[in-house]
Amino acid sequence: MSRFGLNDSKYSTISRYVIATGIALALVSYVGVHLAEIARGIGAGCAWVLAILNPLIAGGLVACLLWPLVTRFDRLFAKVRPLSGADRARHALAVVAVVLLTAGIVAAVVSVLLAFVTDSIRAVSPGNLSELVDYVGDSMSAAYDGVVRLATSLGGSRADVDEVVGSVVGVFTSGGGSIGKTVSSGVDAVRTFASDTVFATIFCVYFLIDGSNLAAYWDRTLRALMGGKAYGHLHTFAMDARRAFAGYMRGQVIDALLMGVAVSIALEVLGVPYALLIGIATGLGNLIPYVGPIVAYAATALSCLVAGDLGRLVVAAIVLAVIQFVDGQIVNPKILADSVEVHPIAVIVALIVGGKIGGLVGMFVAVPCAAMVKIYFERYVAWRAARRAGDGTAAATEEPAAEE
Repeated sequence: MSRFGLNDSKYSTISRYVIATGIALALVSYVGVHLAEIARGIGAGCAWVLAILNPLIAGGLVACLLWPLVTRFDRLFAKVRPLSGADRARHALAVVAVVLLTAGIVAAVVSVLLAFVTDSIRAVSPGNLSELVDYVGDSMSAAYDGVVRLATSLGGSRADVDEVVGSVVGVFTSGGGSIGKTVSSGVDAVRTFASDTVFATIFCVYFLIDGSNLAAYWDRTLRALMGGKAYGHLHTFAMDARRAFAGYMRGQVIDALLMGVAVSIALEVLGVPYALLIGIATGLGNLIPYVGPIVAYAATALSCLVAGDLGRLVVAAIVLAVIQFVDGQIVNPKILADSVEVHPIAVIVALIVGGKIGGLVGMFVAVPCAAMVKIYFERYVAWRAARRAGDGTAAATEEPAAEE
């Protein structure tokens, strides 16, 4: 049947297009009107997902770091006759041994650091505190007099300087009402960190115990759900990512060890109290970007201020700055470059880009991602070279045939 020169199938097609266009316009209008609510909902959903993924990823990374040690213990226990044939029991015993060893090391380090802090607090004397207060007061007074002289030379007056100082003090004092919110946020952050640490530990233990079975299960599942070619690409990508992240973690551990030794020796030579403990804390903190330097400066300042040795604090701060500069610009990029087979310049660029995009997390994953980019770029170059070589061979065989 025809209407206006159109049959029923064309009417049906036009109707579907009209309905789809109306639905699309309605959706666009709805999103435009409720864009803020949708953005907040997406942000809340992402935060909820990250709250789950953070301990899961952290536990997986720690499990990857401890897996070689578990394998070593497993081989060691295999030499014991009663355990040689019990693979599951031997592996579980190896995991328990590694977990207990790691927990013992962490507990020892934490107890030593707590002892350092408590000893430092006990060593504080009224004389040291009064000396510190007098030093700070004299420094601020000298700075104020210098600012007044500079303002006078530029045509200002002491009253102008006092007005500026009063404004600055007012800015700081006006924020006093937010102290409660800051403390509350700090408590929430500590609680979140504690819960993430507990869940990350649980995930780590489960990955160490049942990692092989989990890998075999997902291998069978993905092999069944995906085609052979797609599964091959995914498996290759997973192996490349594993090697890149394992190399990065290995490089970070080596760099942390070197930093701990360097800081310990340098502070011991300068005579800073508790130099070995400060070096150990710096090495552990150096596993996380930016945390190592903060730990080094804070612990050194605390140790020297408690001892009342401000001159030694200045010298130690300069030495730490030199060590951190050499490590950040030369040693760390070189170690990571050798671990993930990426040029040191590319490592530095990756760290800068990762820090700009994702902060600490971005810096943590920047080097492995750069290694992955390098791997696939080199494979693409090799594929292009092989293709050009194949085209050249085909052209060379066709020319003699054409001459005949």
